[in-house]
Amino acid sequence: MPGDGSFASLRMTRGQACIALLAVLAGLPSRPLAAQVHGQHWEVTPQAGRATVGDPVTIRFRVRLDERDLLFDTMPRPALTPPDWVRILSVEKLQRQPDRIFTGHARIAFYRPGRQPVPIFQLPFMRSVKGLSRGTLFSDSATVEIAPVLQVASSGTLRDIKEPVRPPGPDPLELALGLGVLAAAGWLARRARHRTSPAVPVHASVPSAAPPPPLDPYGIALDRLGAIEAERWAEREVACHYERITDALRDYLEAYGVPARERTTSELRWMMPPGLLVGSVRRRYEDVFEEADLVKFAHRRPGAEEAAEFLHAARDLLGRWRAAQMGIPGARVEPVGEGWR
Repeated sequence: MPGDGSFASLRMTRGQACIALLAVLAGLPSRPLAAQVHGQHWEVTPQAGRATVGDPVTIRFRVRLDERDLLFDTMPRPALTPPDWVRILSVEKLQRQPDRIFTGHARIAFYRPGRQPVPIFQLPFMRSVKGLSRGTLFSDSATVEIAPVLQVASSGTLRDIKEPVRPPGPDPLELALGLGVLAAAGWLARRARHRTSPAVPVHASVPSAAPPPPLDPYGIALDRLGAIEAERWAEREVACHYERITDALRDYLEAYGVPARERTTSELRWMMPPGLLVGSVRRRYEDVFEEADLVKFAHRRPGAEEAAEFLHAARDLLGRWRAAQMGIPGARVEPVGEGWR
């Protein structure tokens, strides 16, 4: 095929080949790699070609995209789970430069000597032409030479391995014994006081009406979705309709300790408890949040009927999360339109 930037012109990068080799060595099931489309390149450069076992190694990223590409997320993620002897210490978001080149860094530690491959990273993107609504860009491959701490036939000791330092403060066993003694003394004091105190007549009292219990996060989220529907945001401003719905879902996760408010769809997928992303729940999550991303970032403007179906899908996702937290398998809130299967 001619090199005119069409999606029929595909090639495999060194990063994709490395992913395939790592998957075979690790015994993972083989999957077809995403095709490398025209106009993209992800360069990976270690700032130091040689390091010692356990020392942080800074990896520099340089990503070039086609002018028609749009990143869904600027946080690089490992394409495969790193082996036990590779530790990813930190990864920073890519920053766009004036020349449309994205740059960033990662810090990685290697705990085996010899030439070690740098883990392959990936980024989700879309291209604003018909035929590719979502794709994955893989990084190139690179290696770092790792030197051992001790040389062969050396008489040195493992000075780098230190005994764990006890944190300052009382010993936990001593603290537990002290609390037990205090509890026993309190029990004996209460027993002696009950033996000597005179009986006090008990007068019947009218119990006061207890205030209604506050709504739980699930009830709050349902009320917010109902208010969005009543205010007809789908007819007034459809982008605000999608944003308010996803904010209600994110606040529900925040109430259970998931930092969802300032996270992208991909980052949130990494941080959510596994029980909230199993089977059909994961598919519903991707349907709802990826559709909202297209409205927010790709300026997609669906009609009022499709926006109403999106609200029903959000209610369904909320009910599936609730059911997963309560241990009810396969529970659903309500059926949704055929566009949200």
